[in-house]
Amino acid sequence: MKKERDDSGQYTEQITLDSVMSVFDRVEVPVLTANEVADELDCSRPSAYNKLEVLVEQGEIHKKKVGARAVVYISVE
Repeated sequence: MKKERDDSGQYTEQITLDSVMSVFDRVEVPVLTANEVADELDCSRPSAYNKLEVLVEQGEIHKKKVGARAVVYISVE
């Protein structure tokens, strides 16, 4: 995904919290990994992870550790 810049030269936000939440709305089982969200939004895993972590902090989704280094994100709704 190519990053776009605004008039001041700053990168514009391409992946919004709403776009991440919309991924949960589209799936049959609302349990996703950061990689799955990144694939759905055609963005990097770190970008998806950062947005998911914000949503966890806001209480919009839950985070559950499922392995030594693996976590899943679960829709609250």
